[in-house]
Amino acid sequence: PCERIEPFLPVGATVWGRSRVGLRCAQGPTRWTVYLPISVQAWTAGWVTTAALAAGTELTANHLMAAEVDLAAGSGTAILQRDAALGHSLQRPLAAGAALRTTDLRSRQWFAAGDTVRVLAGGSGFQVATEGQAMNPGIEGQLVKVRIEGGRPVQGRAAGERLVEVLL
Repeated sequence: PCERIEPFLPVGATVWGRSRVGLRCAQGPTRWTVYLPISVQAWTAGWVTTAALAAGTELTANHLMAAEVDLAAGSGTAILQRDAALGHSLQRPLAAGAALRTTDLRSRQWFAAGDTVRVLAGGSGFQVATEGQAMNPGIEGQLVKVRIEGGRPVQGRAAGERLVEVLL
């Protein structure tokens, strides 16, 4: 028995996917606390695999189909745009019908350290291009240093095959 029950969210718990909530007796003959498992789902249109795929498979349009996916299930963000997955290879095997997530994809390496790359720098209404030598590997979306003409280093994001973008 309890005269007043208070719900609470345990420390570190989130209200997303599989989690738990707590109930405690705040006023009654005996103080008590219980934890209840919960499952929160959030469904939207996304992309799933058409067949079982091995780790290392480079994704093409034939590997994916549109379906409803649970955003709150699993780790990583669900892929909602097919183009965001095409050309990537899988980090781990996936079963047929598995929702595709960012954590399932390997980032592409656009170039290696020492490669000659095109550097595009731009701002509002202008763009400048030059070439330089990559000082570290160009992993998709990550920062990379490039030594341009005169030995000056610049930093930008690996944006494509032998391409670095610098925002000014």
